[in-house]
Formats: sequence, C-alpha cells, structure tokens
Amino acid sequence: MKKKLVAFLLTLIMILPFVNTAYAADKGDTTNSSSGSGKINGKTYYYDQFDNSAYRTVYNQINEAAAAFNSSNQTAQYQDGGYYTAFTLSISNKDWEVIGNDGLRQVMNAVLADHPEYFWMSDSYECKASSSGELKFQLLTVECYSLYANGDSRIVYVNNFDLAVKTYAATLSENAKDYEKVYLIHNAIINKVYYADNITSRNNDNIYAYTADGVFSSQYLKAVTYGYAKAFKAVMDYIDVPCIYIEGQNSDLLDDSAETQKKLKDENYINNCAWNAVYLGGEWYLINLGLDDPVTTTGKEALSYKYFNITDSQASNLTAIPDRVPGIPSCNGTEYCLTKVQQDLEADGLWEKSSYNFLDMILDRYGLSVVLISVGVILLLIVSLFKNIRKRTKSKKKDKVKKTKTTVVDNSELDDELRKPPLS
Repeated sequence: MKKKLVAFLLTLIMILPFVNTAYAADKGDTTNSSSGSGKINGKTYYYDQFDNSAYRTVYNQINEAAAAFNSSNQTAQYQDGGYYTAFTLSISNKDWEVIGNDGLRQVMNAVLADHPEYFWMSDSYECKASSSGELKFQLLTVECYSLYANGDSRIVYVNNFDLAVKTYAATLSENAKDYEKVYLIHNAIINKVYYADNITSRNNDNIYAYTADGVFSSQYLKAVTYGYAKAFKAVMDYIDVPCIYIEGQNSDLLDDSAETQKKLKDENYINNCAWNAVYLGGEWYLINLGLDDPVTTTGKEALSYKYFNITDSQASNLTAIPDRVPGIPSCNGTEYCLTKVQQDLEADGLWEKSSYNFLDMILDRYGLSVVLISVGVILLLIVSLFKNIRKRTKSKKKDKVKKTKTTVVDNSELDDELRKPPLS
C-alpha cells in the first residue's frame, strides 16, 4: 500500500509541471483571444496565398528590389516616355512561362497590397522579352511616382512614414486588446486626417492622397479611401494585428451614365474604393476608414462607425475585385462588432461618441438645396392643412347656426295691455 502511495505521489510530482504549463498556455490563449492571429500573417498575407514557387520567386524578386530602393537615396531615372524608373530586374523564362502577364499583374498588386511602405512605387510597369547571349528572360521595369523620384526628398518621406507609424503605435497601451487597438487607431487617423473629397481622379500632383503618405505627412493630412486603407494597414503591421488591404468597387459612387455603364461592361468592376479586413479572434472583419470620415454638407469634421468591424453583407455597396490579388477572405466576424464591444470600451474610458448624426446623413445624401426645398414644401403643406381645417371648422359653425330652430312669440296682446293707462 505504501509503495503504491509513493508511486502515485512521484507520478503526481512529475506531471504537475506539464499541467501548469498546459494551463498557462491555455490561459494565455484565452487572455489574448482577441488577437486570434493563428497562422495569419498580415504582413505577407497575399504572398502566403501563392501556392506556386514561380509566383513566390517573382514576388520575392520585386520585394527585395523595392526594399533596397526604399532604404536608399537613389534618384529614379527619368525616361523619354515621361516616367521614372525605380529599378529593373530579370524574370527567368522558366518562371515567366508559369505566371505570364496576368500572373505578373497579380504579383505586383500583391507586393503593393502587402507593403504600404512602398508608397512611392507605381502600379505601372513595363515587361518585355530580353536576352544576354543564349540566356533569355523578361526584363521588368518598375516605375516610381514623379513626386518621389528625387532620392533626397524621398528619404525624408520614408523617414516621416516610419516616424508617423511609431507615433500612432505609441498612443496604445501595451495591455490593450487587439480590438481596442483597431478601434483607437481607426479613430486617431480619422480625427487627424481630412477626406480629400475634391480629388476624384489620380494624377501626378495628387498621388499622395492614394498612398499612406497623404495620411502620415504633415504636409498633406488628407487622403481618399486608398490612402486611409494603406496607412491603417501600416500601423496594424507594426503592432502585429493581422490586417490586409483590399481594392474594389463602391456602388454608391456609380451613376447611370452611358460612360459608367460602358466601363462596367468592359471591366466588370470599376476600381473606385479601398478598405481593410482585420483578423480578430479567428474571424475577419471589414473596416473602411475613408468612408467613416465623411465630409459633411455643413463642413464639420465627423467620426462615423458605419464601416467599423462589420461583415461583407453589412457593406453590400462594397465589392472586392477578386482577380486583383489572391485569396481575399470573406468577412463574417461578429464577436468584435461595435455593438458587442462598445460597453467594454465605455468601461475602459476609450469610447468616443460618433459625431455623424441623422441630420448629417440626410444632408449628405440629398444635398442642402434638396433638403431646404423639401422642408419648404412640407411647411406649405402644413400651412395649407391648417387653413383647410380652419375653413372646415368655420363652415361647420355656420351650418350649425342655420339649422338651429327659432320660436316666434306674438306679443301684440301684451303690447295692448301695456298701452292701457294705469288704474287711478
């Protein structure tokens, strides 16, 4: 009996450390359940979606060349065609036979989507067959936006990018949960940056608004949805919250014009918007900072939560372009939607009330002139209604008077009696 007891105690002592370790690990997973990062790496998400070595090889070639150019003060070379060359590289025929033109476009989009720090890098490029002796390959020339072509100026922008990302990250508590980080950075960017509603098409002079530079540079502090989405991803990458960049179509911005309809027919999707998806607790959530920073008709700076941690079905006006990048995930998460985390945010003193009210929505949707005309028409209808009610009331009173019966009293005999002289 004693031997069995001793054996039991020895066994218990041996397994206790493993039990504690398992418990600690499990507890750790529970404590940090809001991250739910698992195997998802937002920094290389689209690279990880490529299951073909040729695609990954070309991606790495472009990324390595871009990283080298990004950290240098090398000036992009001006070309006769009016563009600037950032770098050139050779794609082997072996890899080219696999990816081709369509694959290269997808790889380029993936590099740009995974790396918002390459804000200077244009999505325009040139690829043509070349050779050296018997060796044949594809020569890829990647362009740099003219705004960032000068090496000394670009390195200032790059340093400012890094500083801005760190500054946003520094506002967060080390103990903050991932959904709190997402919420706070969402608000911090919106409260500091203005939506550039006057920019409707991209050109060399306003390209900053389509990049993270428009958000991070104190020279601008304004952007369109593309710039918001890239800047947000840059901060999320730095603080290790899985986040990806998505481009697509916002149907609210489309019209019924013949030009728009032709473009839709030719291209299937009109690329006019960008947003993000964040990975929290094992689920994806859609978030669009640009649309949550509306330009109100009254001109006030507003903060909205309409596109904060929502599902794809809740953002039915947004449709991702599926062939731009591989493996765009569906956003169906609900555990960290605003209605479920608001109470915790209020308890922690982090909650900020939305300043985009019902009146703003009406004015922004229909315009000030339409709203004023509508209000005027409503007032006229109300006045007309009161007049009709008053008129009907008077008419009823007159009818009532007419219908009232009157009794005529014959006072002739009484008058005769009154005329008689009084008795003496």
